[in-house]
Amino acid sequence: LDFKQTRFDNDVWFRLNANGDAYDYLCTHVDDFMICAKDPKTIMDRIEDVYTIKDIGPPNYYLGNDYKKDKRGRWCIGCKKYLKEAVNRVEGMFGSVKKYSSPSETGDHPEMDTSRLLDDEGHRKYQMLIGMLVWVVTIGRIDVAHATSSMSRFTACPRQGHLERLFRVFGYLKKRPNRRIVVDSRDPIYEGGQDALDMDYTEELGDQYPEAHEEIDTNAPCPLVDEMEITVFVDSDHAHDQATRKSITGIIIFVGRTPVFYSSKRQGAISTSTYGAEFCAMKTDVEELIAVRYMLRCLGVKVLHASLICGDNLGVIQNCTIKDS
Repeated sequence: LDFKQTRFDNDVWFRLNANGDAYDYLCTHVDDFMICAKDPKTIMDRIEDVYTIKDIGPPNYYLGNDYKKDKRGRWCIGCKKYLKEAVNRVEGMFGSVKKYSSPSETGDHPEMDTSRLLDDEGHRKYQMLIGMLVWVVTIGRIDVAHATSSMSRFTACPRQGHLERLFRVFGYLKKRPNRRIVVDSRDPIYEGGQDALDMDYTEELGDQYPEAHEEIDTNAPCPLVDEMEITVFVDSDHAHDQATRKSITGIIIFVGRTPVFYSSKRQGAISTSTYGAEFCAMKTDVEELIAVRYMLRCLGVKVLHASLICGDNLGVIQNCTIKDS
């Protein structure tokens, strides 16, 4: 069918459509696949000539995600069906789970928990619950990313208090099962930042970094998809972990108004100041942003101008952008 693998992900395939004005995409996962194209039926008919295909039509469930359109015709991606099955499984093992309005308690520090250690059976179940939550975060529940990351640290030696915290996360998902990500390519809404996007950093910092340039893959396909704004929000919590004094990095990257990458993780090194923690977070954020720009180029999306990074530490922002800092 003339599809070839993208350089960013071997499970995402693409080809130029019959009119030569857009790309057709085909995503595969073991024996499941999804088509994104102007005329998906033609591709499906060709595949159906060779293979027996079930569930043909617009997607409604794929790899744990529910798909539906809102009143504006935008695709909305959630995981309500998977969450319902997950909560039922947890309640089948441990009994009814109480509903909560938040995935974790404000100011909670599970690393300071001193409750009894779980036995082997409890340990096994704890690891199973963590695996379920990791998949929940992977398929789009950004709101439990921090809680899941925090509790994943204790899979080697969990305590009763850690298990109860996992029940709270599932209790939150039980109360809020229908949170969804809306696929929206429009420019994001924010105030300020245009001055940073309009600045020519090649001229501003060229004398200090004469060899600096963005590496562009010469084998990337010809861009046929219009450019979309890439916006990044980054923050850190200095010395959040009271046991190790490590800080937490939080990142979320939007393409248009759609979140495409999000992370909440402890930093690898111990920062001795808020500035250091924020700077480390900004460094990680820039690396992930470079990966997103590379991904879009590999999908045939035009990426030309700079991307806006939003942070709340003025010292770090000035040190990264002002020539004489």
